[in-house]
Parts: sequence; structure tokens; C-alpha cells
Amino acid sequence: MSLPLRKLTAFIDQLDVSADFKAVLRDLAKTTWTVGSTVVAIGRKILSVALDIVATFPGTLFGAVVASIVTLIVGTIPLIGPLLAAFVGPIMLATGLTMGALSDFRSSAWSTKVAALQSQLAAVKA
Repeated sequence: MSLPLRKLTAFIDQLDVSADFKAVLRDLAKTTWTVGSTVVAIGRKILSVALDIVATFPGTLFGAVVASIVTLIVGTIPLIGPLLAAFVGPIMLATGLTMGALSDFRSSAWSTKVAALQSQLAAVKA
């Protein structure tokens, strides 16, 4: 089940990002598809699932962000940076995702969160 548009809009308004990015997120939340005679609020579903994933797996997200930042820093080294970033980037991302996922799995509440997320994704699939 997706969140109501007013809750998504309130959450988007509280984000610490630029007004342009907030406008893009609001437009995404308002995106709908018409399938036959049924209107599907696909944008709200996408944002709801994304927010649930971020809330359920914060360590994994943090690991991916840290790995991306380190790869960006390595890429700024003069002459050899781009070559090193191309080699080290995927390794850093895999390591960051793995360490973040392990951190999330050590949490005692992860199994209930995963079960709730599975049921929500099953509802989106149906």
C-alpha cells in the first residue's frame, strides 16, 4: 500500500535538499498510469517503497554512500585517479554494501521489517 499524497508531500517538504529536487519528487509522487479503467498511482508506490527501503536498511544505504564518496575522492587524484577509481570503485561499493548489510542484519528488528517489506512488495506486484 502506498502512502497518501499529503504524507509524501509533507515528508518531501521536510527533506534537506534543493527546491528543484523537491519539485521533481512531488512530480514523481503525482505520476499516474491509466490501465483500462483503473488509475494506478505508480509514483506514490515508487516513493513509498523507496522510503521503506531506506527506513528498513539504513546501514546498507550508509555503506553505499560512504563507498561512493571514497570513490569520488580517489577519482580526484591527479593523473592516476580516474584509473584507480575505475578499479577501486566497484570494490569499495561491494564492501560498503556488504558491511552495511551485515550491520543491518545484526539488528534484532530486521526480520520483522523484511517481512513487512515483502508483504508490501507483494501487494505492489499483484
